[in-house]
Amino acid sequence: MLQYFKINNQEIQEVSEKPKPPRQRDYHEIMWIQEGAAKFIVDGDLYHIEANSVFVFPKGRVHQFMPNKKVEGHVIRFTEDFLDNFPRLLFSKFHTISHVKISDKENDIVEHLFKAFQLEYLNHSKNSLVIIHLLKTIIEKINHIKQLQLPKNSILCQNLDIFDQFQILLDENILKEQSPKFYAEKLNLTPRKLNEILKQFLNKSTMTSISERLLIEAKREILYTDKNISNIAYSLGFEDNSYFTKFFKKHTNTTPKEYRKQNAFSVSD
Repeated sequence: MLQYFKINNQEIQEVSEKPKPPRQRDYHEIMWIQEGAAKFIVDGDLYHIEANSVFVFPKGRVHQFMPNKKVEGHVIRFTEDFLDNFPRLLFSKFHTISHVKISDKENDIVEHLFKAFQLEYLNHSKNSLVIIHLLKTIIEKINHIKQLQLPKNSILCQNLDIFDQFQILLDENILKEQSPKFYAEKLNLTPRKLNEILKQFLNKSTMTSISERLLIEAKREILYTDKNISNIAYSLGFEDNSYFTKFFKKHTNTTPKEYRKQNAFSVSD
């Protein structure tokens, strides 16, 4: 599946007055906000995005779009069967990585790429090699911009692949493995070395990174399902409900039950 559209002013007016409920999709989404600003609720956390910014939503994330009345920009949606090879640095579950500010220097290049993609999308087959290469080029360009925003460090560049692999391992194992040692061994690293690498990218330790990734899953289950807290704790790998409550309160300053009451969301299809 591949979809492209420019953000429609009339629809933005309607959404700004009456935001649509949070949605979970089985595709990836790239949103470039050129003008205006918006708020996103992503898996229960609120983010403010100003122009000129790109925000990437990996498949499976639950998010709600709350724009102001003057938002302009582009949206590209695609599934993995259309494009299965893309940088995990950009398509990250960690929000700080998924948000990319476009500088004035880079703006013209990004705009030309999106215009070329738009023309190809509107006038030719959605599965043409040209449009596939244009999508890859857009993704690689945004990824390159994000890399330039990271601290300038040759060691950092060498560790990009390891960071990507760590994220893939987290996606596959987060519900059953929360030990830093497990991930270090899978990556053929010492726990200390993995800790150093994650601090380069996220400014967080391995244990904190794992906990925050697990917290994403916890918030999603609490807010967007009707499961009781004990079942959620068990599905997340906590054998003891009280330990899950202690874990959640440590990171959010509230209990799972209180968090559910304070945030009344529903997910649309």
